Amino acid sequence: MTQATESDIRAQLAEIRDRQKISDLVLDYCRGVDRLDDALLRSTYWPDAIDNHGVRDENAMVFCDRVLPLLREHATSTMHLVANCRLELNGDHASGETYVVAYHVLKSARSLDTFVGPDAAQQIRAGFPDAEAEAPFEYHAGARYLDRFERRGGEWRIAYRGLVFEWTQAHPASVSLGLLARARGRRDASDASYAVLSGAPNASAL
Repeated sequence: MTQATESDIRAQLAEIRDRQKISDLVLDYCRGVDRLDDALLRSTYWPDAIDNHGVRDENAMVFCDRVLPLLREHATSTMHLVANCRLELNGDHASGETYVVAYHVLKSARSLDTFVGPDAAQQIRAGFPDAEAEAPFEYHAGARYLDRFERRGGEWRIAYRGLVFEWTQAHPASVSLGLLARARGRRDASDASYAVLSGAPNASAL
């Protein structure tokens, strides 16, 4: 059995560290979107990065300019859950495939136009003729992030992000959060997670 040398161990530890930093990027992106945290979202991309959310390539900063105001206007809550994450590292470059399920609670069925386009939205609404036009609607998507990461100056960020859809669902919202209002998440820095993750002593989760 070949014994690992000190340099081998250092290389393995460096790879583990890099993988963790990249994985944290993927999580920070989701948190930035769900909490409408503009600074956090932008920090996951290089300024010259490209993003394509299934429509077109655009500068990632332009994407950030567009997506958070859109979500603030049309959704009452979102939750991006990541699962399988495959990473391939090559020096200062890495590529990744990450599975994601994105849940969106929209303010009304009218907001579907923004997410799926007017034609598809009209077809969806036609399938629920009894739904109230201004009642909350849910839109969910199963997809994969196809990413290229780059390390510059010792820091990893996204250089390219593409989104490939596997399935989508849309239907009238079925559950009211009225009884859970006290414990409901917030989409800004007043969310309890900011205090908890800051390490503040005795930070409350509610």
